[in-house]
Amino acid sequence: MARPIRTLMFFALIFVARPAFAGGACPSGANYTNPANPTGSLVTLASLGVTNGCYFVAANGSDSNSGTSEASPWLHAPMMPNCSGNCLTLQNTFTNQTAAGIGIILRGGDTWHLGNSSASPYTGGTWEFNQYPGAYVEGTASHPFYAGYDVSWFSGSSFARPILTEDNPLCNASTANGTTCISTTDSYGQPSFYVSSCAYQAGSSNNMIDLSSLQYIIIDGFEMTGLCLSQAGQIQGNNTYIRYGSAVAPIYLQNLYAHGSSHLRFQALNGHCTSGQVCTGIFVFQGSVNVGSVGETVVFNVADFSDSDPGGTNLCFGGFYNAAYNAFRYTTDCNPGTLHVFHDNLYEYFFETGHANLLEDISEVSGANAIYNNVFRHIETYVTSGGGVGLWQAPPTSGTTDYIFDNLMYDVGSFEYINVGGTAGNNALGNYTFFNNTFQTNNAQPILRCEGYTNGAVTDTNNHYIDDGTQYLGPCSTLVTKTPLLMSNSTATSDGYTSSQAYAYSPTSSSSPTVGVGTNEGTLNGAFCLALSTAANSDSTLSDAATACLSDTRYACTYNTSNHTVTCPARTAVTQPTSTAWDIGAYKSNGTQASAPNPPSNLAAVVQ
Repeated sequence: MARPIRTLMFFALIFVARPAFAGGACPSGANYTNPANPTGSLVTLASLGVTNGCYFVAANGSDSNSGTSEASPWLHAPMMPNCSGNCLTLQNTFTNQTAAGIGIILRGGDTWHLGNSSASPYTGGTWEFNQYPGAYVEGTASHPFYAGYDVSWFSGSSFARPILTEDNPLCNASTANGTTCISTTDSYGQPSFYVSSCAYQAGSSNNMIDLSSLQYIIIDGFEMTGLCLSQAGQIQGNNTYIRYGSAVAPIYLQNLYAHGSSHLRFQALNGHCTSGQVCTGIFVFQGSVNVGSVGETVVFNVADFSDSDPGGTNLCFGGFYNAAYNAFRYTTDCNPGTLHVFHDNLYEYFFETGHANLLEDISEVSGANAIYNNVFRHIETYVTSGGGVGLWQAPPTSGTTDYIFDNLMYDVGSFEYINVGGTAGNNALGNYTFFNNTFQTNNAQPILRCEGYTNGAVTDTNNHYIDDGTQYLGPCSTLVTKTPLLMSNSTATSDGYTSSQAYAYSPTSSSSPTVGVGTNEGTLNGAFCLALSTAANSDSTLSDAATACLSDTRYACTYNTSNHTVTCPARTAVTQPTSTAWDIGAYKSNGTQASAPNPPSNLAAVVQ
């Protein structure tokens, strides 16, 4: 059963001064996520630390109302430029963490307009939570500022996300008319759609939500749509769904549904764009957190641009410290700035723009990082040459190891599949440990490209390569291999490994070629899981990775295209043996057909 939209919980309890403008009672239902067990039981807003009162906002409200109950809501939320009256009175108190523990609740199903000033309610432009030198909102570790929903308060017949729109119409195959929305095929043979003009912009920055330079904020459960790019050049910090540049402490972005972007015609390929040319420049997530050992959390979000130009929207730039349980679809470039853990994400239908990389981490965290239990599929399938890069990590020190395991990547076109070595700053000095992944490519091309890398060890253990060529591009002088398996696409098919299985490229029986022939890398006989467990002792964000290491793939999440929700995990993992051989690839056979659906457990979903 799908659950309501979910949020994070904080445990520490410290006193935070309550502003003189007293809020009303917050929703009391247990409809929010417990971060200690994100896929487990839901908790209350009070247990999150939202205990200093809530204010309510609806499309039928008035800023002269009290705003302290769902019966007397405001029309605008604080930090929306058109906030006035009692809404503005509260906003003017938001300095020096006085917003800590406060909740802003938007009515489900209502729409706020960021672009069209003739529509109501009109926000006045970007919902900007930092309006220096005026008001700004931020919380504390135990009392965050919360902006989200109440699942029991909505317009219409059932709950739906509150909507933020920039008001530009969709441009896609169904709406192309040759004048205002034009259909074309780009230089890679991919379908492409662009507009002749953008009707609306959300102010000069054209951002929908801006959290820059703030801390301890939860943004939860909004649908965001209608952003249109008209600026020339590749502008950093503008044209974003969520902007959080130079955040100074953790922020939490969850249960958001971003879709429906458009743009003027791209005049140059990404990476070759001059200041006078329009080039790919929309981002769903763009920002960073200045505290190097702590970053933002991005969970249970959907970014799905199947209703737009599929190569028109970049997924991320900067940040992405902790990204889990998301569905990312019909997007292009993602360049995390401080990637630490990336797991249980469904990442599919990735398009090329001239310099598009699936997951290029340009500035990693030192120590140990983990990329696991993801499903990457339908990657640059139109591209026959000159594609981007897939997994491109850069462990920054000799003592840093990136653990990449239990992932599945398939239906991949011409592409630099896995690039070992320096990224944008040629900054790779550490170690790469790939184990128990299943990698398939449609083209005869190298999968693991470690040519010329000598700074650290590259370990290849129990990986299942399905490739009509060789899986390595060498010389790979530091490469250490343990029981990898290479097979051609035709051999894989004859052995039952296909993309049409319920769980793609899984073994069909206990006698399948990947079963029982791998190296044990558990805590007893191996080093990888033990190392992750040791790292997790001082870094709780790696605790799930240490546990997941001892099982096979959870197969990320299942995405519901009707209500734009994710259900996680998609598959019940099978525990690896403690002393005998593991299987090769992302799956552990349980003696029956691995592709047969298992009864799911610990399900987590968003929006009913």
